[in-house]
Amino acid sequence: MNDLGRDIRAGLLLGSLGLIGFATSAEAACTPTGFVRDAINLTAALINPPGKLSGDVNANGCNIGVYYSSGNHQVRNANIHGANYYGIVNNGANVDIQDSAVSNIGEKPFNGTQHGVAIYFAFGSNARGNIMNNSVWDYQKGGIVVNASASPVQISDNTVTGLGPVNFIAQNGIQVGYGAQANVLRNRVSGNSYTGPNFASSGGILLVGGDCYGGDLTKNVQINGNTALANDVGVWLSNLDAVCNAPAIPTKNTVMNNAVVNNAVNNTTGNGATQGYQAGIADNGNQDTIQNNEICGPGYDPAASGPSAALFAIDVTFTNNPKVKNNTFCGDALSVSTALALARTQSHISKKRHFRAVR
Repeated sequence: MNDLGRDIRAGLLLGSLGLIGFATSAEAACTPTGFVRDAINLTAALINPPGKLSGDVNANGCNIGVYYSSGNHQVRNANIHGANYYGIVNNGANVDIQDSAVSNIGEKPFNGTQHGVAIYFAFGSNARGNIMNNSVWDYQKGGIVVNASASPVQISDNTVTGLGPVNFIAQNGIQVGYGAQANVLRNRVSGNSYTGPNFASSGGILLVGGDCYGGDLTKNVQINGNTALANDVGVWLSNLDAVCNAPAIPTKNTVMNNAVVNNAVNNTTGNGATQGYQAGIADNGNQDTIQNNEICGPGYDPAASGPSAALFAIDVTFTNNPKVKNNTFCGDALSVSTALALARTQSHISKKRHFRAVR
């Protein structure tokens, strides 16, 4: 999507929310943040802007659109775009991000380097806040990543749209990791699908933690009422101990009332050099609950598994003490409109696989 198309899309989004449109800003000056990745002192278009941030932030030429490290802040009705590492970074502040658009985050053109995240709560920080009712698209690696939190983060009612099947990077839509506290509610996550080599699948909603990954277990997360469309793995829970097995410590994450649909088999190497891996819901943990979910489409049909792809509706092959009940699988392909109708209905119902998470 070119800059004009991006601005029109973001303007329509904000307009649909009853908000006033904006004019595109000039390219910003880029200031060093002290936040280091890949041995680079990343620059940002804005650093700790006071109070409420709204309007257009053109971060072309900068590594980060908006960088927060302290204080209390709001991002509301903003359009942030153009940075190559991150759209928004929360590295220890209290930041509420709401009713905003974040897009075009990554290299130009996109490539396989493991950065390009739209919204990032930084690993090892005391980041706090909520991420609600935003639209995120055209990200290179990840849509929303919460890798640390001093209090539970509400990740709700966001639309996170991946690039669709690509062969150069395994994207993830929403990630909660390394001991972060969060609830992932009523989001629509789509188009995170990897077709390339090197033993990887993409995840729509991903939980990651444990010594195998170099961080704390991620526990007691609620994933409820989401719609996951056309992702290699719709909802993926992966907590692993020091020898990369499911942990002895209870993780007690809950996946409930979600609609998960994939009409295609695209992944080629998630279960080995020549076998893809796709699952509606996959679990590595201890005492996790998977309940009242609807999983549909040939992309998750176990009957279609074979040498080229291992397919699961719900994969609990490598987990401890899962609680799996009242889930429904339909093998037929569904249209997007049918899947969304299914999601609305669902929201009212009271061995290590390979991926690449963001650290």
